[in-house]
Amino acid sequence: MSWMEIASRTGVPVADLEALVRGGVTESVADRLGVPLLALDDFLLRGFATAAVAHRMGISMAAAEELAQEAGKDGRIGILLGLLLSGRQSRAAQAGRR
Repeated sequence: MSWMEIASRTGVPVADLEALVRGGVTESVADRLGVPLLALDDFLLRGFATAAVAHRMGISMAAAEELAQEAGKDGRIGILLGLLLSGRQSRAAQAGRR
């Protein structure tokens, strides 16, 4: 799957997807997931899962943190890409598109 295809499917610009793969979270990724930017930063860089991140993942905070720690940084990037590609928008992201 190319970056253009992923961008098309997720509604996130290619440059922001590339930034995510390099370990940075952008506002467009946070908006698309409906999770505050700082919460995603904490998840990606430190493996800390806020209630918003855990809710978006559909699991408890404890389970999200355990998963984040076990997955490592590369795994956390994959989790966020998977959430973007899942096609399920958060309610906050849906409200922003109306």
